[in-house]
Amino acid sequence: MTGWNVNRRVILTAVAITAMIAACSSPVVTGMKVHMQNQEYDEIIYLADSVIAQGDSLNAEIWFWKARALTEQFQWSEAAESYMKAYELDINGALAINEYWFVFFNSAANTMNDGDVGSAVVMLNMGIQVAPERPDFELMLGDVELNINSDLPAALEDFQNASQKAEALILSYQEMINNTSDPYTLDYYSQNLAQGKTLCIQALYNSGSILTMMALDATEEEMLEYLQQAKDAYGKALEIDPTNVDMLDALAGAYLLEGDYESAIGIFDQAFVNIDLGLTEGWLEQDEADEIMANMLVSKGYAYIEMEDYQLAITELNSARDLIGDDFIILSTLAHVNFVMENYDEALSILDSVVMIEGLTPDELSNAYYTRYACYNRKEMDSEAAEALETALEFQPDNANYWRYLASTYSRLGRRNAAINAMQKAEDLDSSE
Repeated sequence: MTGWNVNRRVILTAVAITAMIAACSSPVVTGMKVHMQNQEYDEIIYLADSVIAQGDSLNAEIWFWKARALTEQFQWSEAAESYMKAYELDINGALAINEYWFVFFNSAANTMNDGDVGSAVVMLNMGIQVAPERPDFELMLGDVELNINSDLPAALEDFQNASQKAEALILSYQEMINNTSDPYTLDYYSQNLAQGKTLCIQALYNSGSILTMMALDATEEEMLEYLQQAKDAYGKALEIDPTNVDMLDALAGAYLLEGDYESAIGIFDQAFVNIDLGLTEGWLEQDEADEIMANMLVSKGYAYIEMEDYQLAITELNSARDLIGDDFIILSTLAHVNFVMENYDEALSILDSVVMIEGLTPDELSNAYYTRYACYNRKEMDSEAAEALETALEFQPDNANYWRYLASTYSRLGRRNAAINAMQKAEDLDSSE
């Protein structure tokens, strides 16, 4: 009985204290607002912490204005925690906490940069809870799933969610623009519309890229389905920005994988027109334009190779070479085309330039010398063929096929023991796999 009275007195005392603080919370909030107008952010934080320490931790406005002050000081994580507390207490949704979504995003970005991916993901999910309409959070979550977790389906889901939210934002801001005539408001909504379009394009590009990657490891039927979804994503993005060169390049790449080379070539040609437009209007620098165009010319050359129009392929590849000089991909592809056309001397001449390129990887050098071997082999120049293969093996010594070809070449040269040793090396490598 006595224990109950003691507990009851404690409860009543706590209620009285809470009621007293609650009665004072409105003047406190008013004072915090005055401090905010005066840009006295430390005073707001001190006042909030003092009131919270006295027991008023259930007032959403206290947490909200503390968060506002922390935001002004760019203390993103602390601000996000205070906004989240205000969000949990603001059961009637009276506070426009979703307008401060960027605090959660910036906090997550900083945390990610510090290497704490787990905490960043938690913060991103908090941001989704507070501002579910924003696509930014799923965009970053998709990057985590793609680049850290290597989970393509999860990344795809995040990017697709982001694109849908961005599309909704675009429609919303477009409606706001249509319904206002105030120049300041119009400029504000226009900036937000542009940002929404950028986010949507990014999400659609990422979605299409993942679908393209998934197509590479799929059955033929699934591959065509994934590629169609990728093309649909790129097509949506091009509806927003028809001049987007990266999107046109990605769309053409999907057609190449699908085997629709004529469509791919048509899209590349459209991209070239947009590159020229970018140079004219100044949103593309010449060096950047040359790099983009050269890469597309190589892809266009590949399309002509697949169509067995080798002369046009050579024309496109030489155009790429004129733009950016001796590049491994360009020259090695040119050598391959000339090899297919049985222009072995021309291929060998090009390969001489290939091996002179600085910074090539061992695999690239091995590939170049193997192609030299293939040319000499067709010319029945076995000594030169053997020398080329020996050099290729210096850069890729565990290639069983190279050893097997070398054994055959040694045999033709009458080097019986060397041929036996080379074949034994090939068999040892095969058995070790």
